Amino acid sequence: MAKKIYPKSQTLAKQFMDTIRSYPGFVQLSQDKDLMAHISIDGEEYFLFFKCVSPEGYPHPIEHQRSQLPSRPEFETAKNSKVPFLFLGYDMDNDLYVCWEPEKVKKRLNKKKYVSFYSRLSIQQQVQEGSISEEALSNGDKFVLFKRQDIIPFFQMIAQHFPELSKEKTNISAEKKVDAKEKEKNGNSDVVGKLKDIEDDYSVKLLVDSLFEKSKLEIVSACMNQFFKYYNKMTLHDWYNVVMHYFEKKETLEE
Repeated sequence: MAKKIYPKSQTLAKQFMDTIRSYPGFVQLSQDKDLMAHISIDGEEYFLFFKCVSPEGYPHPIEHQRSQLPSRPEFETAKNSKVPFLFLGYDMDNDLYVCWEPEKVKKRLNKKKYVSFYSRLSIQQQVQEGSISEEALSNGDKFVLFKRQDIIPFFQMIAQHFPELSKEKTNISAEKKVDAKEKEKNGNSDVVGKLKDIEDDYSVKLLVDSLFEKSKLEIVSACMNQFFKYYNKMTLHDWYNVVMHYFEKKETLEE
């Protein structure tokens, strides 16, 4: 029997992106060549890393499946960020993903050369399109399984499966409010709910840079769709001005 060839992480990431690229709420913030994907779904950011799910190997039965998370310098960015990190194992035979608890995964980033996360073949084989399955191993480790066609429903329900993400989002929102109050108290001229410069917000800058070859109107639209919650006082005209100013500065620096 020929040895099974498993796709590399970047190939799996591209397949994932291509599946949901047409979804209006999706924005790719990383490049295809990057080891770690960075995306936004309906205004929420995530770091993603993909590996195939495969049998654990001798002497374990084929029922024992696992995906191994390697140690990589790139993961330090995710480890030190408040953006959730999702480790997604891909089952080639059943065309589905296994996602382990983000909080536990992030804590184990770069702890060892390889960290194994486990699943079960029988569970993977039972997953049906249109149905997202939440399972747990005997040690209490939880994982969620979903078909490739159900990527968007998974993200729409992600906080129900991983409640820690809701807590993290609440903490981030609270920090933003505190920061805004500090600016007002200190007499900062910035208006809460408005962005004066693209470079003042790293997430906005990433999005704009990733859409560099798109039209200005498409970039403005993407910014409004993704960041309207944070910059709720920005009009279309405001976004157009800051985007144009950003590109004018870039052009000046490149001359």
